[in-house]
Amino acid sequence: MVEILPRGELSRRAQEIACRQYEIPCSKRSSVCVDTLLHWAARYRQGGFEALAPRPRQDRGKPRVLTPQLVALIERLKRENPHRTGTTLLRELALASGQNTPEVSASTLYRFLKQHGLTERQLLATEAHKKFQAEFANDMWQSDMLYGPYVHRPGGGKMQAFLPAILDDASRIVPHGEFYPDQGLDSALDCFRQAVGCRGIPLRYYADNAKIYRSPQLARIAASLGVVVIHTPPYQPEGRGKIERFFRRVRDQFLANLHPKPTLSLEDLNARFSAWIENSYHCTEHTALGTTPLLRRQRDIERIRLLPPATDLRRLFFHRVDRLVRKDCTFLLKNRFYEAPAHLVGQTIEARFDPLDLGQVEICFQGQAQGSARLVDPVINAQLPSSKPKPSPEPQATGINYVELLTNKKE
Repeated sequence: MVEILPRGELSRRAQEIACRQYEIPCSKRSSVCVDTLLHWAARYRQGGFEALAPRPRQDRGKPRVLTPQLVALIERLKRENPHRTGTTLLRELALASGQNTPEVSASTLYRFLKQHGLTERQLLATEAHKKFQAEFANDMWQSDMLYGPYVHRPGGGKMQAFLPAILDDASRIVPHGEFYPDQGLDSALDCFRQAVGCRGIPLRYYADNAKIYRSPQLARIAASLGVVVIHTPPYQPEGRGKIERFFRRVRDQFLANLHPKPTLSLEDLNARFSAWIENSYHCTEHTALGTTPLLRRQRDIERIRLLPPATDLRRLFFHRVDRLVRKDCTFLLKNRFYEAPAHLVGQTIEARFDPLDLGQVEICFQGQAQGSARLVDPVINAQLPSSKPKPSPEPQATGINYVELLTNKKE
């Protein structure tokens, strides 16, 4: 409530206050002039206590050094190449204006870029992700590979083991995971084969963009099983968070508790890993599920697709490659020579084989089976009699000759 004063009383009080000395915080002044006090009183009458607060600047947040033309140029340059740094922008602006130094400071430029969403992180930011989960078990399998510990090499020394693993998105169960001596396609497909044989056929197979997951062999095998292979979009690994979380659990609960000495063999490491999966991981309650992975899978047991009992799973996962049969009836496969039937010389055949067991290589030509290829033994071949081709019968003469026809025509 504003006190009503008689005429001249406000000026008298203002002069009385102005004559006193004060300790004003954050200021070197010790007194206030009469005009300032009267101005404050007028503002208080008009707007109350809030009117005494300092008024914000009208151009607050707008850099006065940046003209509208310069702002538009900076935005175009940054959107044209989001990786363009602030230092590069300053140099380009200086060269474009014909000056040795830029018109704006680095702090002003960085503040402007951040306020207007023009930094590299803001321009290249991906869309917001939503948490997802498959509805039923075997609706989606996630696959990835983990660098494992060093194990004993059969020939002496040490080698690093690699863990390709597959995780069911809905139940978090591990259809299969095993340490291999390499991280190639053969190891990933063998892990997939054993997972299908143990836990059924998934609807989708979700992996990253690594070369082994982009392989035509994987695409063909998945198509024959009725599995859709999908890949993570580039630079968006968030979709595979479940299997990455499983790998962290492997590192924290399994690898961290392995005895450092002595060095295990690959077989011993896999035996311990299998025991940890079956006796610990599958039987421990998962916080996101509220139950164990094994019990969660049992709810959807009737929905899981299984292979027919008569299916030869090993042959279903055979690699298929095209090879040219040479004149000596051989073709090269995995740095080994195999012998094909003699009637296929010069023809392109399809070799079907298990990359982890090259003892059986099947030959197909134009979709027809041509038997199995035999590993070439040059010493034995040198002791065998050479097969002579059967002479073809003499063709029946037609009596037509080009030169004789021309001669008869002239006559």
